[in-house]
Amino acid sequence: MRMVTASGRSRWPIIIGATVLVVAISGGIAYTATRPTPTPGAAPSTATATPKPTPTSSVSAGDIGDDVAPTGCLGGQDRNVNMVLAAQADAKHTTYGAVETATAFYRFIWQYPYPSAEDANTVSSEVMAADAPESFKDIAGTYASTDDLTTGDVEPGTPFHLSTTNGLWLVAQDSTADRVTVDIAAGYVVNGELSPTKVTAQAFVMVWEGDAWHVEKGEQPDAEKLGAGGNRYTGGC
Repeated sequence: MRMVTASGRSRWPIIIGATVLVVAISGGIAYTATRPTPTPGAAPSTATATPKPTPTSSVSAGDIGDDVAPTGCLGGQDRNVNMVLAAQADAKHTTYGAVETATAFYRFIWQYPYPSAEDANTVSSEVMAADAPESFKDIAGTYASTDDLTTGDVEPGTPFHLSTTNGLWLVAQDSTADRVTVDIAAGYVVNGELSPTKVTAQAFVMVWEGDAWHVEKGEQPDAEKLGAGGNRYTGGC
């Protein structure tokens, strides 16, 4: 599960690019967003029962249908494989559905201790798109081959995860009914406390296939647009 950096080296996921910039995600507070890189580790394995997605009607990218605005917590408070699969199954065939699935995926992959290899492989097989590059699909391999997921944003070995409580999301204007690019900014929770200074951001290309949203690839987010015009999650966790 790797992406190619500006230097040409394969790395997953690429965040923001090589420079540091500011994304405003809470009233009057500017959070510093830096770029990450992955680390080995293992969280306790969780059950891998797979909820089955249910088909819904297709709408245009600009029409969010009758579903609710993204809460940032679809699938539940947990950050395990069941949360991601539940979010994918519950997400409708709408822009909001794409945002919720992308957010659940981000919450799962961006944490330490890392999910078990078993759970990572389940998410790779169930949530990644058919056309996703093989290297990008390999979540477990990325964890095993990277020393520091955050490239110094969080001290290696320190427990962390993401919070969408003050997070932002934005959908690219060229998105369509079946292909939606979602930019996300979420705050770091380090040692159980929401950091007042750190946030990470990522864009995901989501495709509708097999009656569910899947992640095709990750991209560098448009941090300027996200900071200036991003939408807040209605709930968050």
